[in-house]
Amino acid sequence: MKAADEIRKEIRMILEKRKVDLEEKRASPTQDLLSHMLLTSDPSGRFMTEMEILDNILLLLFAGHDTSRSVLSLVMKYLGQLPQVYEHVLKEQLEIIRGKEVGQLLQWEDVQKMKYSWNVVCEVMRLSPPVSGAYREAIKDFTYADYNIPKGWKLHWNTNSSHKDPTIFSDPETFDASRFEGAGPTPFAYVPFGGGPRMCLGQEFAKLEILVFMHNIVKRFKWELVIPDEKLKYDPMLEPVKGLEIRLHPLVHSQIT
Repeated sequence: MKAADEIRKEIRMILEKRKVDLEEKRASPTQDLLSHMLLTSDPSGRFMTEMEILDNILLLLFAGHDTSRSVLSLVMKYLGQLPQVYEHVLKEQLEIIRGKEVGQLLQWEDVQKMKYSWNVVCEVMRLSPPVSGAYREAIKDFTYADYNIPKGWKLHWNTNSSHKDPTIFSDPETFDASRFEGAGPTPFAYVPFGGGPRMCLGQEFAKLEILVFMHNIVKRFKWELVIPDEKLKYDPMLEPVKGLEIRLHPLVHSQIT
């Protein structure tokens, strides 16, 4: 596709510059994913080809950026609609801040303490999954809802159908972050990242960047939605049709110390 080729051209220029920087010791072999892709081989000694690196970076930009962007927009929307949920998230984040030295950056251990914040994200993704579903191939004959599915058939599973099944999620249209306390939902009933051996391998990366974003936004601002009932659409990820206009209100210093 033309668009993908144009992006590859830009990535290739970055790639060539990084090769030079690595050779001249201006870049670290461990500084980021690109350096690792250039310098790491598999057990047989084979390195990734240039096209493999380009396609993997392209995949990261699309699957690792657009999906997270969608989730972050939806988190902002729900927190703007649900002030009591926002206050609970803020309380959790302020507790983390109070346990740190002034100016100290977030650590991995801090992110692990964001239990309620992550439950909120999970409930946002249950109600408004960023990806509508995916295609799979049946690896054996099976029966589902009185339908016989032959081996080899191509199937589309729908995320919303699972996430709003009233036999699994009581009152499925209601926002309730407590659904994810303890063991959480039945396995394979909650699938924003898919499931099984082809489950999204970027799940933990997405969790990290979403929670770090939440920490930094809620400790600084409250906000209100310009269009409270703004509709959502898939294009291809779920997003507000008008771009989610908000009014930011900075928190006073006494509220975050």
